[in-house]
Amino acid sequence: MTNRFLLKNKKPIYVDIFTKLLSTIIGIGGVAAFLTAVFLIFFPDRLQSIGFSLQGINTIYYGASVILIAVFLGLIARGLWHYKNWSKTLVLVALIIFVLYSFINIIFAIFSSIFAGEMIVPIASILKVVGQALLYFAAYAIIPAGLIYMLLKIDQYFEESPRQRDFIDKTIRYILLGTALSCIIIVFLIFIFTMTESWQAVEEIGLDTMLLGTIWRPGSIIGTSEAQFGLLPMILGSILSTFGAIVIGVPLSVGTAVLLAEVAPRVVRETVRPAIELLAGIPSVVYGLFGMVVLAPLIRNIDVPRNTGFGLLNASIILAVMIIPTITNIAEDAIRAVPREFKEGSLALGGTHWQTIVRVILPAARSGIAAAVILGVGRALGETMAMIMVIGNSIAMPEPLTQNPLTLFLNTARTLTGNIAVEINYAAGAHRSALFFTGVLLFIMIMVVNSSARFFLNSRRGK
Repeated sequence: MTNRFLLKNKKPIYVDIFTKLLSTIIGIGGVAAFLTAVFLIFFPDRLQSIGFSLQGINTIYYGASVILIAVFLGLIARGLWHYKNWSKTLVLVALIIFVLYSFINIIFAIFSSIFAGEMIVPIASILKVVGQALLYFAAYAIIPAGLIYMLLKIDQYFEESPRQRDFIDKTIRYILLGTALSCIIIVFLIFIFTMTESWQAVEEIGLDTMLLGTIWRPGSIIGTSEAQFGLLPMILGSILSTFGAIVIGVPLSVGTAVLLAEVAPRVVRETVRPAIELLAGIPSVVYGLFGMVVLAPLIRNIDVPRNTGFGLLNASIILAVMIIPTITNIAEDAIRAVPREFKEGSLALGGTHWQTIVRVILPAARSGIAAAVILGVGRALGETMAMIMVIGNSIAMPEPLTQNPLTLFLNTARTLTGNIAVEINYAAGAHRSALFFTGVLLFIMIMVVNSSARFFLNSRRGK
């Protein structure tokens, strides 16, 4: 505060001229707004006589609004005149908003010129449009940009009271709290929306029929003895494919995490970790194509009747590859979070490196690894496109193809997500509502899975 006080009393002449001039301009704007409000309220006919169109406008309402604007501009002008930091901040925010608004308008104008016509716009015309738009934006933004630069440059000469600093801190705190609460509100609204849309199915079909029914026939008439909207085959399809993915993917993921955290030299880590991160970036449709073209012919070579290569095994393998990045990254972080003293103590007592990993490090990181596995389950449950392409999309109950129970994974199935994606485009009435109930069921399942992961992570931090 002392430095600011000294600077305020030793301002360069250009600072004083710029601030007083800007304050005067804003004050004149406030006076003009006040006079406009007076004419709107008391002399609307005179405004119409000089060309203002006031048809359909409540002049008293708009006049009162303009008076508020005039008072606001007057306060800002007074604050700038006396070098109050709050007024400078308000002017800066207004100028930045104006520049951003102008830039967004220019971008939309460019897109409209390029994409709105029926013919493809030549490159020369595109460059011309972009150049004109940039010149137009520069003409609009050069003065606000100059004012922003000057206000930032002379920031040190403005007085900032402790009350204002506390107000800004509280405002930012509330803004951040609002952004955090918006996530909760969005999730809540999504759940309410899907639940509302699925209520027709709950009333007309019944929870027991949808959850325990084994027949899915959307074209049948509701009220017959059959359970035409039974979701049990899709529930089993989702659970079995996810279970197979966990059986295949968890050992690979945990082994990779141990390798990266404890065993691999730096060169190997720098090679393997980007490859794992690349797996997370591959689109699911590419995984589906791989399952259709590569895995399906290989699985078809298994000599089992009615084995098409598409089914739960194919889906489990694809899901296992897709969840490897999720489980590996979180499990590696959990292993690295184990205190170094645990490892050093085990080695000091004569344990080998492998014994230390198996008997000390992995048990200490078990809650983090469990959380990684549960998050992998949530990732597998929510997968859609790849499952549609490789699982066969059979709406019948999955059953073993022979007396060997393991041939169950060679049979075709359908997942809950696949059921929604395949049928939502043509669904109507109770059929559409039943698909929304499928979404509610998925929502609850994934919420339970993610809550379990949070529980395990919190238990690890508590220790």
